[in-house]
Amino acid sequence: MRKDWIRTDEEKQIRQFIKLTKEQKKINDQQSLINLPLIARKKKRLMIKLKSQELIVKPIYKMSHFGCNHILHDDDRILLNNINNAYESVVDKNDCSFINKYTSSTSFTQFINDERIVHETLIKFLKLIPEFKQLDIHDQILLIKSNFINIIHLHRILIENFQDCPNIGKHMSKWIDKDFHNQMARTRQYFYRFINYPILLKLTLIVFIFSINLSASCNSNQTYDYNNKRILYEFQNYYITILWRYLNYLFNEKQAIRAMETIVTQILRYQLLMVIMENSIRQSPDCNQFHSLMQSIFGLN
Repeated sequence: MRKDWIRTDEEKQIRQFIKLTKEQKKINDQQSLINLPLIARKKKRLMIKLKSQELIVKPIYKMSHFGCNHILHDDDRILLNNINNAYESVVDKNDCSFINKYTSSTSFTQFINDERIVHETLIKFLKLIPEFKQLDIHDQILLIKSNFINIIHLHRILIENFQDCPNIGKHMSKWIDKDFHNQMARTRQYFYRFINYPILLKLTLIVFIFSINLSASCNSNQTYDYNNKRILYEFQNYYITILWRYLNYLFNEKQAIRAMETIVTQILRYQLLMVIMENSIRQSPDCNQFHSLMQSIFGLN
């Protein structure tokens, strides 16, 4: 990936992930496997803890195998279980079925408006995440407007159960172009390696919803003034730590680092591809017919 593809803010974002990885590696070498890492303890003290665990309605989510580095603490298991239950409680696996009904005459405008269903279920999921729910409505709206365009694709992968949609290629090739569709498909396939760990992508959705420097919108005049950036950083750092511990639970250290790099790099690739889609949307003569939610997601209002 060429460096000039990524703006300064995105470089800072990926360095944050890499720095965390290196710090966790150093601590792993110094501490026993059972002790909670120092970084996690520091970040844990920053968090506003909610004692109630109202989402626990099923047995603890079962992982398929143990990694080499970490055990998974009970608090982590409860959190992952809550995330999984929250997601499954609001997501319908038929949310993307509208594409199967498309014909050669289906318009790009109809596709964008139908996509509203997918976006709405992701909003419902995030509304069940305690940290997101704690934010004032202003910051919630800004996070959705700035990050959904990049992370919605992970949500789609989960809804479609890591399967390619057979009909989207011919439609997207007509609406935008074939190269755009091929690049989207290749980026999507990088996440298929996590097919046995869907909760990994659910956790990634939460990590990236708290991003405040990841937008590469083609609208250079669009800025977001958050009311409480500090708490957003704290929430994201907390979930990054959970993600890293979960990766080390699933994989050995090298595999965990590679998985983290894959996640971050492909999110950035999606971001760049979405600039292409944004340009197509802005050039559409029918953009005023888009649903208000989709107009907001694409920065049209």
